[in-house]
Amino acid sequence: MPRSFNRTVNRVVAATAVALSVVVATTPAAGAADQEFIYSGQDYGYAGATFDWTGRSSVGNIDLLVSDWGCDAKPVYAYFLFYNGALVPDSTPTRRYDHSGCDKEDYSSYNNLTWSISGDSITYMGVVVCRDAVNGPCKVGGLSGRNPHA
Repeated sequence: MPRSFNRTVNRVVAATAVALSVVVATTPAAGAADQEFIYSGQDYGYAGATFDWTGRSSVGNIDLLVSDWGCDAKPVYAYFLFYNGALVPDSTPTRRYDHSGCDKEDYSSYNNLTWSISGDSITYMGVVVCRDAVNGPCKVGGLSGRNPHA
């Protein structure tokens, strides 16, 4: 066989192997849940969460980290912001605090949280981080992807 034919075959085999390895590496395992990640980071603190969309109007398996980065004796807290089908925001009433202050390595974690609403869908979700002070700043981070069940 001509030498150019062998080189062409080798290139096709190599390209196929690379393409298959990319597909295998990026395809999730069967039945594996695609957890989403949202966060809000400010100079005074951080809040980040992973979660699963569990239905049209529910979120589950929420793991939240809250970290107080400020050296100001004012704790940091976080709460969740939800947008319904009409993109009207609503928030959780519970504030989840971290009182560590001045330490990016230290944080408070809150695990296996859930949230649901009745009568409407949850379309997007965000996490808000705030400094606990009179008129303390609050900042929502980037929103999640769209709820695939909504």
